[in-house]
Amino acid sequence: MKKIIISINLHLLKNETHVQFNENINGIFIKYSPQTLGIKALYDLYKSAFDNETAALDIIRKSELTAKITEQDNRRDSIYRGFADTVKGAMNHFDPACAQAAETLYDIFRHYGNIARKTLDDETAAINDLLRELSLPTAAQAVTLLGLTSWSNKLAEENTLFAELMTERYVEAAEQTPFRMKETRIETDRYYHAIVNQLENQWLTGVTALEAVIGEMNAVIERFKNILAHEKAAKGKSEKLESL
Repeated sequence: MKKIIISINLHLLKNETHVQFNENINGIFIKYSPQTLGIKALYDLYKSAFDNETAALDIIRKSELTAKITEQDNRRDSIYRGFADTVKGAMNHFDPACAQAAETLYDIFRHYGNIARKTLDDETAAINDLLRELSLPTAAQAVTLLGLTSWSNKLAEENTLFAELMTERYVEAAEQTPFRMKETRIETDRYYHAIVNQLENQWLTGVTALEAVIGEMNAVIERFKNILAHEKAAKGKSEKLESL
């Protein structure tokens, strides 16, 4: 069936943006009345799921751990950048053996790009992978030769502290609300797509009165598709320009 309402990969939206998208869509449904649109039953389910999603996001926003997490993320970013810069600088070492060791480590760092630009959880995983590679025989010898063991240990320490704070936030959120962000998003998306299918079916049966609501929905969807496109382009450009 030809799509009347534009498709969008809702799972790609960040939590805040996902809520903003549904706030816009919900506003359209309210404007034209779910009862009038013939989607009242599905809308009630959609609105309930969206309310749960909003509640879950509010818990994340209000978490007292948020400031600590931001501070700890900045700390590990600083350690990572210092470590990477030290490796890069050592490539100019007067001792050929040290310069070669730095080259070995530089290749590993370059593979991961600018880790500090990744999302929080992705950065945690990337640092763990980086440290694992640095612990392999050849890389470990290079780290020791250049006297960088303290950098490696410090990065591991700060990354572990960050992971522990994130775990605390997940536990805190779970204790304060029965709604988990991932699950509520899935529910919201499920009923959103069900409404889209119902509106499209009604349109195909000749309910032309839906033209206005579909037009406004498509305008919102296009705007958020552009947001996704810009984020993807910006991420690709940043990784290219800022990679080691």
